[in-house]
Amino acid sequence: MHVLFLADGLFPFVVGGMQKHSTMLIKHLSPLVDQITVCTCGEINAVPPSEEDILDKLVTSKNNIQVLTCTFEDRGKYPGHYLRASRKLSRTFLNLAGDLSQYDCIYAQGLTGDAFLKKHPRVLVNLHGLNMFQLSFSWKEEIEKRMMRPLFSKQIRKAWKTVSLGGRLSDILVANGATQEQIVVTPNGVDDFWFDTPKAAQETRETRFLMVGRNDPAKGYEVLKEALTLINKPLEIHFVGDWPELESTYHNLTYHGVLRGKQQMMNVMDSCDILLLPSLSEGMPTVVLEAKARGLQVIGTAVGAMEILESNLLPPGDASALAEVMTLERDLKQRETLGKRFRWTQVAAATVESFSDDSDKGPN
Repeated sequence: MHVLFLADGLFPFVVGGMQKHSTMLIKHLSPLVDQITVCTCGEINAVPPSEEDILDKLVTSKNNIQVLTCTFEDRGKYPGHYLRASRKLSRTFLNLAGDLSQYDCIYAQGLTGDAFLKKHPRVLVNLHGLNMFQLSFSWKEEIEKRMMRPLFSKQIRKAWKTVSLGGRLSDILVANGATQEQIVVTPNGVDDFWFDTPKAAQETRETRFLMVGRNDPAKGYEVLKEALTLINKPLEIHFVGDWPELESTYHNLTYHGVLRGKQQMMNVMDSCDILLLPSLSEGMPTVVLEAKARGLQVIGTAVGAMEILESNLLPPGDASALAEVMTLERDLKQRETLGKRFRWTQVAAATVESFSDDSDKGPN
């Protein structure tokens, strides 16, 4: 089987949940298929990483990965510029890929498969969190999402198959034209090393909270800021990502910045007890899987596929509810666990199974 994999960046060259997903899935698909051709890029408007550097990150026991790169150009300023740039990137990938008949199937992350939908009968699209179909918390956000919905709905209707991470995301796909036969429910994953020797519970200090992510309004940083003003006792919170620092607060806040190294991230996680995920919209966050694999408890919101990972979720955007649950007494000796189906080895095997479907007929 020869798979064409389309990705708008690979981790650690481009930081993001989709980019990390692409890197890990390619690595674990490699031993299971005959060949993978990867079309990818670097940061927007930046020279892409070299093929040698990318292959160094994707190295597996099977030397069957080919890498094709280009620049993701987006110099627009008017509304919708990112969508137009994404479609242009897809057309560039189409040119890079060459004769499509050489590929048995195409795995497209986000909008990268747009130009391929009518040119190959087996295009599997993964739109991840489907944030444009989830609740908005400002007029600006809602306008931006309304601009995105038609194009994403097209991907859902025209794809041979669409990936759902599970939970409410499957309902969103159906509401936007996907049939049950088109939907492939495949969760996000974590590598096996995250399960190695999780830390022991801490019993002699105050609870340490951790928030990980990029500085995006959908991640709920403003909700957390408001919640902190409602909590009287000082809390210790660690932040990983490009979060703006709070200048005046009685809480003990530590900002670690963006961490690209796996061991660095694991060390920070192992020093903390509870992961905070006050997101306004999500798919299936990798950081939740990693935290649970390390034994951290999780405080999260009822968005995306979170219900598959957690119970007792909070309503998104509710600072009072977040403040209340952060101040509850907890038994830190009660460690979280994560099932084997969330390991990348299992996710890759399920993906190959979806590729092997006998149905060659794409959607109308």
